[in-house]
Amino acid sequence: MGATRFTTLLTASVVGTYLVLALGATTATAGEAAASGPLAWVAWGHYALAAAVWALVAATAVYARREDRATGVRAGLALATVGVPVQGLVGLAGRVGGFDAARWGVGVGRIHLFGGVAAFAVLLVVLVRHLDATVADPDATAEDTPTGASSRPSPVDATAPNGPADRLRAYLALTKPRLMWLLCLLALAGMALAAATGAAVDGVTVVATLAGGVLAVGAAGTFNHLFERERDRKMARTADRPVATATVPPRRAAAFGLALAAASLGLLWTVVTPLATLLTAGAIVYYAVVYTVLLKPTTRWNTAVGGGSGALPALIGWAAVTGGIGLPAVLLAGVVVLWTPAHFYNFAIAHRGEYARADYPMLPVVAGVRATRRRTCYWLGATLVAAVALGVVAEFGALYAVTTAGAGGVFLRSLVRQYDRGTDAAALRTFYASNAYLGLLLAAVVAEAVVV
Repeated sequence: MGATRFTTLLTASVVGTYLVLALGATTATAGEAAASGPLAWVAWGHYALAAAVWALVAATAVYARREDRATGVRAGLALATVGVPVQGLVGLAGRVGGFDAARWGVGVGRIHLFGGVAAFAVLLVVLVRHLDATVADPDATAEDTPTGASSRPSPVDATAPNGPADRLRAYLALTKPRLMWLLCLLALAGMALAAATGAAVDGVTVVATLAGGVLAVGAAGTFNHLFERERDRKMARTADRPVATATVPPRRAAAFGLALAAASLGLLWTVVTPLATLLTAGAIVYYAVVYTVLLKPTTRWNTAVGGGSGALPALIGWAAVTGGIGLPAVLLAGVVVLWTPAHFYNFAIAHRGEYARADYPMLPVVAGVRATRRRTCYWLGATLVAAVALGVVAEFGALYAVTTAGAGGVFLRSLVRQYDRGTDAAALRTFYASNAYLGLLLAAVVAEAVVV
């Protein structure tokens, strides 16, 4: 009971500190309007929340000492207990003019913001150290049988579809339609960011960009099915894919993928912008060749490096509207790059048995579940910090801050529960929580940029 209570307190401290950081960035963005006027409640809410979170951190530190937690955990909490009010006082002094850091070449606001990031980072490291110290090593103890580890996939008859409906379903499966909604939302967020800077957006551009994106995702997914067909046959999860079963012959799959790619690039070149077209071509090649062929079967860094393909729609959306690339879009793409390992490592944990049988060096296969969960926590922390940087540059408000903190807190809590429960089902729940985080974040970006 004591360990569970302490984990809850520590998790709440991490989430609370991040919420203070996100709201603090909003306050800084609002400038003078946050001190007086309609946004005054944001500033006062930030101050009140900071005081409450500091009390929570201090209480957690006292609890850690009383429970005689690990030295590193107690030291980290003591540092945060001192550091949180110090960086808060720096911010307050800067607002009332009592501290001049300009002579050092650094603005008070930056010191305050970096202090908040440091406090969040310290507490996240403390949380991970605590979980590593108190939760049994999943690589050395019995837990759920890894999905697909105990049985080989049943052979599937290589027969042609029975009719037009079956054929349509087979070709639709090649396009990986479940990936489309999130990638289209990312492209839409990129367009919304561009619109927030004053760029003109018309309905034709939006529809053509999203349609071209759907076709591009379909092309990349089809090539992925084509190139992975041999390994797909070794995994129960993928053994029934159309190319793996020869339901769609490889030559027809290749022709289908090329047709989708040509249609996508032709549409974007004709209706949108050349840069958006080139970026889309790069995204197809990145996912189908760089990730699928070069990275995934050869290195444990496949997910971390391959995440760039999923981030490109942010740049494509911005380029579709402006014809160029802007810093907000780059930061949004950066959020997705950092989010990808925090997202997909959970799926890899749940299916590590199948990946091992198919000879994929996914991180949980080569480094173990504990190391993968630890890195997932740190990738999540980096994602959350990058989301704050995006909010500052794009000058987002409280809606965005509360969304990234709330959804990020749910994501982190799910990851902590995964540590506690140690099951593949818990890993999959974290995977779905990560999807929800990014979806809500992108929806907040669109709302802040277009509506608010």
